[in-house]
Amino acid sequence: MTNVYSLNNNDDDVMFDQASLWVARMDRNLTESEQTEFRLWLAENAQHQKLIIEMASMWDKMDSLDRLADLFPAANKAETKVSSAKWPIALAASLVMALLVAFFTDNNLNWLWQEEQQFVRYQTAVGESSTIYLSDNSKVLLNTDSVLLVRYTDDYRLLNLQRGELHVEVAHDKSRPLSVVVNQKVIQAVGTAFSVQVKVSEIELIVTEGKVIIGQLKEKQQVNEEALSIPASSLAVSKGEIASLALAKTGVDTVSVIDDKTIKKSLSWRQGNLVFTGETLAEAMAEVNRYTSVTFEIADEELKQIRIAGRFKTGDVKGLIAVLEQNFNIKTDRVNTGLVVLRKQS
Repeated sequence: MTNVYSLNNNDDDVMFDQASLWVARMDRNLTESEQTEFRLWLAENAQHQKLIIEMASMWDKMDSLDRLADLFPAANKAETKVSSAKWPIALAASLVMALLVAFFTDNNLNWLWQEEQQFVRYQTAVGESSTIYLSDNSKVLLNTDSVLLVRYTDDYRLLNLQRGELHVEVAHDKSRPLSVVVNQKVIQAVGTAFSVQVKVSEIELIVTEGKVIIGQLKEKQQVNEEALSIPASSLAVSKGEIASLALAKTGVDTVSVIDDKTIKKSLSWRQGNLVFTGETLAEAMAEVNRYTSVTFEIADEELKQIRIAGRFKTGDVKGLIAVLEQNFNIKTDRVNTGLVVLRKQS
């Protein structure tokens, strides 16, 4: 996207300090409880792996790296071609990477996470998007302010969307369907493409290629191969259709046809754009607020109902303000760095 919002420096400093502490702890041997804590720390954030490598490179703690091999026995199979005599720092980084990769690979899906299952966690900040290439060549685009857990086994492919929005291009594998689980809903495909967005009162599903079927997990049901076996007679959604999946138990799932223009508009975020074609200002600003830490408030009730059209870059606050002032006769008051109030021009 045009504007990407990263973690603030304070968070970066905390992670940096944590990585330094773990290298220091390994230097004097980790206790069993610390080994468990270390694995969970690695699982919390992809940045933690990178920081451990960085710390090892800076400290050149070869003794600590040897202890990593004790933590991850499978990593003993890993080899490195870097000469320790000439490149001790490169060797440190390479060995840590080899150890981590071997551990993660041998444990099927990389990181031990929720409910004693192994997951990889992906998360985007407000205004940030991410492209994820999975091991089966499936491709996931993760939109702003989203959290996704991924688990692959020999029997199934699981994407647990906990918050936000994604678009996935599913690599074909008839023997191992891919399931996107959102709350208790299961959206399953063999090889297709679709988007899923978690909204306040519904889950919005748009299918751009092929067909998916919809299943329902029972309350507190463990997600496994049996739970993900959805009958072929289940609700199906095909290319060019949009589904509203109810979050409430008493709600009704509905499916309707949409045209290509509407699909392109709904998924314009993939190119870093927001497209409006006659939405009210209130609707448009609600969408804009998803992509920026700046909140737009509309002071006049009448102003909320005016309709706007145009294409805007996600996160481009200055550009949006300029367009509103120049094209829609709207006055913008920048109250502070986090709040902009919209009023009618007098």
